[in-house]
Amino acid sequence: MPQLLKRLAFRVGAVPNERTNTLTSISNDGHYISLRPLIQLNTASEEEFPFEWVFAGTSKDIKVTHVKKGVVKQDFNFWLDTNRYLNVPNSHCGEINTVWTEWDSGSLAENGQVFPTGKGNPGVPFFELWHPLDPNRSDYVLLSGKKEIDLAAKAKSVVFKVVEGQGYDGMVIVTGNWAQGFLSKHDDGTVNGLNFLRTLTKYDGSKEAFVLYGPDAEKFPQEYSGFKVGDHAVLDGLKWEVIESS
Repeated sequence: MPQLLKRLAFRVGAVPNERTNTLTSISNDGHYISLRPLIQLNTASEEEFPFEWVFAGTSKDIKVTHVKKGVVKQDFNFWLDTNRYLNVPNSHCGEINTVWTEWDSGSLAENGQVFPTGKGNPGVPFFELWHPLDPNRSDYVLLSGKKEIDLAAKAKSVVFKVVEGQGYDGMVIVTGNWAQGFLSKHDDGTVNGLNFLRTLTKYDGSKEAFVLYGPDAEKFPQEYSGFKVGDHAVLDGLKWEVIESS
């Protein structure tokens, strides 16, 4: 089923915190993007790049293994990793291994380690707490109750991917009323090559953009109805292909 997860808390070290409005979109086929915009900008570098981190991948970039009831392992090899794209010092490289445990409340506890100085050195453990949102609602509503969960399982799931050979990587994932996307320019490696999208389709059909970042943001598709797999959309000269539609 498509999912829209909101991060409630993040911990590296002893004290949990949350400086972002992080949402992770997961399509019905398992494509994913995690967009983590900062809420308050405290430094010049945060003004220039107002995100804690953004990563994304197709279903080929993640391995999910069932451990036991309510527990799964998820091993990520990101297609887009903004730390890697921007060559941020002391950033983890390679696969990230995580364990997700579902609590009785429906929240999801994620535990893992990163190795910013290489896997030959001690890792840094992290913890993130998530809760599914109702993707069919036009506000942040935590998902709970069998009826709501059953309806959420039938939410729209549409994925656009940039057609290769145009000098960009990019993907937009639509889950219910919410869309998130990235567009990265090849051979750039600076914030000027990164673009991000988060939009909400309201009940009256109008759209609200919570994130529309980057010099090429006008190239994102922002109409999502009536598409089937294999269809194309061209925005400001950039061609996108629909790789999932349900």
